[in-house]
Amino acid sequence: MKLGFVGLGTAALCVQLSAAPAMAEMSHDEKVAAAAALLGIATLLHHKNHYTGGYAPINGQGAADFESCYRDGLHGYTYTESSRDCAEGWQAGNAEREKSVAHRQNTGADQKAPPMAVKGCAALLATNFAVSSHHVHIIKARSPSKHEWEIEASVGHEHMVCTMRDTGEVISARGGRL
Repeated sequence: MKLGFVGLGTAALCVQLSAAPAMAEMSHDEKVAAAAALLGIATLLHHKNHYTGGYAPINGQGAADFESCYRDGLHGYTYTESSRDCAEGWQAGNAEREKSVAHRQNTGADQKAPPMAVKGCAALLATNFAVSSHHVHIIKARSPSKHEWEIEASVGHEHMVCTMRDTGEVISARGGRL
């Protein structure tokens, strides 16, 4: 419900800004403030799963710093800034990058779950966290019994373990790691 109000407010602001283009009477600072507000709202809505440990930017500039450094961490760039927002963003982006490439670093010791079980677990997490299944990262899998799989997956910094059948049927799900 809260996201609905924020989305409605953002839509109203966008309509207002598009209906009345920036006028000569608006100062440069007012134009920058309006742009920062839109960027801050969009960033907060889009990356709500990236904030951890009770951290959240306190204003639009903090959200912009977080987002910029988040992208740097996500793409493997070195950390160069010194603000708390930037540090939090870089750490979150770097952690997300490590999760997204974890499947490439497996040594073969982990078992590979059947595609239907993986797809079912990814769909469950995507629904649970209200994201696309492309944002779900499968971390590892194991088979505790025949035709049954435990699959650890994550969205942002949140982890869940799905217990699935080979066919993609959900047996159970819980928060945490394997």
